[in-house]
Amino acid sequence: MFPQCALYSSALLMVAMPLAAEAGETELIVDVAAASALHDRGEQIAREALLAGAGIEVEVQDATVYGSVYRLLPAGGQQEAFDDEAGYTLGTAWGKEAYSADISATLLTYPGEEAESSLELVGAFNLHTIFAPTLIGFYDADLSDWGLELAGGPEWEAGAWTIYALGRAGFVQPGDDSAHRSYAGVEWGAVRPVSDSVEFSLFARSDIADEESFVDRLQGGEITSLRNSGVAAGINLAISH
Repeated sequence: MFPQCALYSSALLMVAMPLAAEAGETELIVDVAAASALHDRGEQIAREALLAGAGIEVEVQDATVYGSVYRLLPAGGQQEAFDDEAGYTLGTAWGKEAYSADISATLLTYPGEEAESSLELVGAFNLHTIFAPTLIGFYDADLSDWGLELAGGPEWEAGAWTIYALGRAGFVQPGDDSAHRSYAGVEWGAVRPVSDSVEFSLFARSDIADEESFVDRLQGGEITSLRNSGVAAGINLAISH
């Protein structure tokens, strides 16, 4: 459910979920995760954080229809510097031998915060070829933010583990005429089945942007300085039935 096996980005937590379903199946997936930081499209949206999500996917003819919900809870001594977040997603995915695609709509809400909810539309297109290049686009219907991201990289087997390396680059154009942001990053991760229905994964990533959008210093529950790069690591446990 968390893309790229571990907290790819909070706004796209559910994009990868439906692509694993077998034809004709209905599947329930539950995820729990923890991370040292969360990066989303070239900015940091949390430091220490806990996440939980649940979703269901159903095969309908040649497509997978899915719905899901996730909850992001900033943790640690400076958690008040970041917003709580909850998202509710509906989407459809389909695939052929050479490609797969996904479209979804997510209602982003911020329980207990002053930020207003918004509706985000996301599309993803993946080629089933070397490095599995994936193009992801988003548009926020309330804020008019939009952007594109291209990601891809190899994966290989190492005993019971699947190891992957991922590169990404993209941009975000805010709808309020604030500064355009371009970004790039690399991620390394590993995934291991614990049983037929349980999977454990971990990741580490580094990101850089042309705007100062990553936390440099926190004091008294407030962000006092920013920098243009950041690192993060996390773990994830996924249960499917």
